Amino acid sequence: MEQSVSVEIVGIRASGSGEELALTVMIRSGEHSETRILSLTTGQYRELKPAKGPVTQARFEQLEQASRMCAALRCGERLLAYGSNSAQLLGQKLRRRGFTQEEARAAAEQLGRMGLIDEESDMRREVEKCLRKLWGAGRIRSHLRSRGFDREVLDALPDILEEIDFAANCAALLRKHYGGWPDDPAQRRRVLAGLYRYGYTPEEIRQAARLLREER
Repeated sequence: MEQSVSVEIVGIRASGSGEELALTVMIRSGEHSETRILSLTTGQYRELKPAKGPVTQARFEQLEQASRMCAALRCGERLLAYGSNSAQLLGQKLRRRGFTQEEARAAAEQLGRMGLIDEESDMRREVEKCLRKLWGAGRIRSHLRSRGFDREVLDALPDILEEIDFAANCAALLRKHYGGWPDDPAQRRRVLAGLYRYGYTPEEIRQAARLLREER
């Protein structure tokens, strides 16, 4: 005969510097028992209003799902503390850490509503990093797309890059990595291939080569 399972909330306490509530749940089946700790944000606690005492299986599953969302939010906050993330990229990182696609998406959206994801400011910081690496506009655009920035945010990229002298940056890259503009045709082809990978246009490369020749 299948044994019945009873679920009871036996304790509720504050945790996480008061930002969370930890529910101690006792699950009993015959002589066997198991204790679970479910963490809820204060907002989830106010919404769900759990109280000590027996709960139904459906209610337990609801609280368990809320606890996973709380864990996704806290994981997302830690990831954002390490560096900028678009909502899409944050969701991908959360999925890699074991959260479902729905949990990851919902957590990223909620963190965005809380103001913890500012994609435009994050994009500008990413652009600054790319420019320090002397990347051209093409590679910068590809990099930002790979980071999952929203299309509306990317629409601001041309204005951000408008004042950048990419020919001068290309010349700086040539000095740094290639020692200037090569005279040997075979070496020049290899250098050109490298500059295209860095995202520079043929016109920017021609201007950079002219700048370097004028320095001789």
